Amino acid sequence: MKRIRTALLSLAGWTIPGLLSGAATVLVFPLSPEVHAYIGRFAAAFIASWWIWAGITPVVRAAMHRVPFERPLARPLAMHALFALTAALLFAMWFTWVLWLSRPPTLPPEAYFAELKRFIGGHMLVGVAAYASIAAVITAIDERAARRNRELDTARLEADLAQAQLRMLQMQLQPHFLFNVLHGIAMLTDSDPATAETMAVKLAELLRSTLRLRDVPEVSLRAELELLRAYLEIEELRFGDRLVVTFAVPDDLLDAPVPSFLLQPIVENAVRHGVAPRVETGHIAIGAVREAGALLLSVEDDGLGFNADPFTIAGVGLGATRDRLALRYGAAASIRCESRGAGARGARVAIRIPLEGARSL
Repeated sequence: MKRIRTALLSLAGWTIPGLLSGAATVLVFPLSPEVHAYIGRFAAAFIASWWIWAGITPVVRAAMHRVPFERPLARPLAMHALFALTAALLFAMWFTWVLWLSRPPTLPPEAYFAELKRFIGGHMLVGVAAYASIAAVITAIDERAARRNRELDTARLEADLAQAQLRMLQMQLQPHFLFNVLHGIAMLTDSDPATAETMAVKLAELLRSTLRLRDVPEVSLRAELELLRAYLEIEELRFGDRLVVTFAVPDDLLDAPVPSFLLQPIVENAVRHGVAPRVETGHIAIGAVREAGALLLSVEDDGLGFNADPFTIAGVGLGATRDRLALRYGAAASIRCESRGAGARGARVAIRIPLEGARSL
């Protein structure tokens, strides 16, 4: 069906130059009274004479692909000049035959050939020009398709690179907190073996959860909080009453998509810098709100706060999170680190991501 539609469109397209050439011939060249009496048959012959190009065009396309215009140009130019002359000769022969069939019955062959002579040479030139036009159009179409393919390949490579960078950053974060937990277990092995054993069991469960997320770029906020709670259970065993964590997350936001392993490094920094250095109880508050079509996640602690560049003092966690957000959402996401205001001690990290999801990668 597609081939039939293409053939019909090609015939319709080549009817246009037939109409134009027939009209130009009638208007420019004088016709004998015998020929003029059969002007309708003559015009139909001109239209039909151009239909041969509907069959020549696929051959030209195959020739263009077989002998492309590549440097050095001498060989392809010579080959296509030969192809053009051959196509023009076929066109002229077809034109001669069609006009012979459409000649007036009263016109003697001698008079017909006299009328025909002035068209043969002209149609050879027209045939060469038609071949060159087809070749130019095919070249333009192929170049446009090649450019589109290059653009698609470039976009695909950029997307693959971004995904690889995201996976690298995620893999960088996961061992970071796991090593910290292992360090905590090692510290408790002598002083509190039972707690260290419980931490090891919970760590094994946490490892299974994190390994499932190794190639998962995005999860629901619910799944992210479950992973976070599993991590905090281990830290609560380590710090006991010195660590108090509260969650303020509306139920209608639990299904919102977020990058996997997004909050854990932020909370880990809060534990490490806001709770660990203190003797008294440290508080960490984790919240989520909807704000102007975006999801605003926050992690607050009542520790020492940011006394320097937060990305410098927080090390891997905040820096990798910032890079992940930039790769995944571009300018639509942000991360802001600040000390808590109104005289309150501590630090606050706010992450804004669009609720409609990541940009196309």
